[in-house]
Amino acid sequence: MNNNVKNPKHYQIISGVESIDIIARCMTVEQFSGFCLGNILKYRIRAGKKDALEQDIAKANEYENIFENKKRLCVDGGVDDE
Repeated sequence: MNNNVKNPKHYQIISGVESIDIIARCMTVEQFSGFCLGNILKYRIRAGKKDALEQDIAKANEYENIFENKKRLCVDGGVDDE
């Protein structure tokens, strides 16, 4: 997958740490879910208007993966109330 979708260099803070890791650590799972959903909607709504259609759809889909893979970092340990 294109690095502009999965691991853009401009989001690498230090080796092995991305800005999304810091964002997740500052939020509860519920908050992080909303953050990811907002980004999913953003990329799907604007698909093809800024970047290539395929790239925007891939970014939207990647936020679904990001939520599942990073929710464990959240302040409540990735455990939701369900």
